Amino acid sequence: MAESHPLTKFWKTIYSIIQEFWMLTEPAIEEAAIRNDIPVELYYYGELGLDTFSLENFKKRDPFSNPEQFEKLFARLDVKGWIEPKREAGYTVTEMARAGVKYILMSGDAKLPPDEALFGIDLERLKSLVKRIVLANDKAPEPPEKWAIRKRFRVADKNSPTLVKLREYLMDLFAYRDDSHLAAARPYFNDAGIVWLALGAAWEADTVAAERLAQALTFRGYEVGDYEIALQAGREIGWLEAADAPDEFRITPAGKELREKVEAQTDDYFYATWSALTHEELDELSDLLTALREGLREIRKKS
Repeated sequence: MAESHPLTKFWKTIYSIIQEFWMLTEPAIEEAAIRNDIPVELYYYGELGLDTFSLENFKKRDPFSNPEQFEKLFARLDVKGWIEPKREAGYTVTEMARAGVKYILMSGDAKLPPDEALFGIDLERLKSLVKRIVLANDKAPEPPEKWAIRKRFRVADKNSPTLVKLREYLMDLFAYRDDSHLAAARPYFNDAGIVWLALGAAWEADTVAAERLAQALTFRGYEVGDYEIALQAGREIGWLEAADAPDEFRITPAGKELREKVEAQTDDYFYATWSALTHEELDELSDLLTALREGLREIRKKS
């Protein structure tokens, strides 16, 4: 197995914190969307930007989902006036849509604990350290191309609670992580994102099968037949091989080596700017992030 990056632990902790945020906020976001007749898809695709919707942009940001579901979404949103066709290709997201997403996002943020509920954690200090990495990312040379981090929709402002501001900065890191992974991986799959998706599933599991992938990844919008084709394509290029059971596949040594190479490159891109912090500050950041994760877990369990 390839040697992991010395800072790998940070992303694992950050992602677990983001998941804690989602578990606290998303039920309220979805409820507010239903109550106010706002398409919840606008919230989900806020990470793709809420200025222009286009098939080209969505495929650039999310090459792992079926583009047909994007086109169907555009048609539904256009009929309801949430987006408007542009003279050229694509759609302009209306101010009504942006206001709606801001409202439901703020409904979710209202479910986050008040800053004082995390009294044992210096949230201001944690926010300051994370913000410095985000600003360093913004100034860093490419690659990675700064697509996700510059497109995502934000709602926090100067009057927002510290925890809400911190959530936004962590979501900026989430976006930059996606930018980093796409920069590392795209040369190997080009437009065949579903094949890379299948490879990733095989990398994480002992075996994969088309039916299980379709069930586990329904949000990607692909059918069983699509995954059957993707798995066969992965086999033909040497990333996958037939497993012992019928219609099941496992990763090959070549596929494993490639996937780990891309993960290592992702880490190299993602952590390149973390030199903005000293070793002592990185230790402090680690302690604060861990404390925040544990604090959020305790609050969620009690709610």
